[in-house]
Amino acid sequence: METYGPKFLGTSYKDPIASFNHFRKFSVEHPETYWSVILKELSIVFRVAPKCILDTSDKSKPGGRWLPGSLLNIAECCLLPSSHPRKDDDSCAIVWRDEGCDDSEVSCMTLKELREQVILVANALEVTFSRGDAIAIDMPMTINAVIIYLAIVLAGLIVVSIADSFAPKEIATRLRVSKAKAIFTQDFILRGGRKFPLYSRVVEAAPHKAIVLPVSGNDIDI
Repeated sequence: METYGPKFLGTSYKDPIASFNHFRKFSVEHPETYWSVILKELSIVFRVAPKCILDTSDKSKPGGRWLPGSLLNIAECCLLPSSHPRKDDDSCAIVWRDEGCDDSEVSCMTLKELREQVILVANALEVTFSRGDAIAIDMPMTINAVIIYLAIVLAGLIVVSIADSFAPKEIATRLRVSKAKAIFTQDFILRGGRKFPLYSRVVEAAPHKAIVLPVSGNDIDI
């Protein structure tokens, strides 16, 4: 808002807080201008560009059609370098420290490293499943979970998120409702220096196929 406020609102712009309602009104009245800027700021790259931002010509569709004719994979937008905002292959994409390793150094994965890992998993998924299949993830928020999530999206599959606190019955319900063809999980969860079983709960939920990762400290192992 600070960058585009004066351009969009002219002399009526004061600051992001005071001018918020004016900015919201502008976004509603000028969707082509506003959302073109937002898509640029978010580095959204289309495989097929939209014919327009909002098509309101068909009165049978209240609210119109957003980005008609467009095609994109949002995982690609996360993984590709961009000049605006600046993001290159050597940029740090993920910063993390594993559970139970509070005294270890903070780890960093570059955009290139992340992309390579995601593509590796996505390729394996593409030869095993069909586009549109649902794939579940029942894991803590680890570096591997991020890689798997992006890989599922990149492969054109549907992500089904399952909380790692769920009991077997709850996991089974989520798998049944989503019609998930497989589930990614790990053997244990590390919390406060203790191990809590996760894979055994998934097995009890009787999934079609389970891909199990070991708890492996700072190693990335998919």
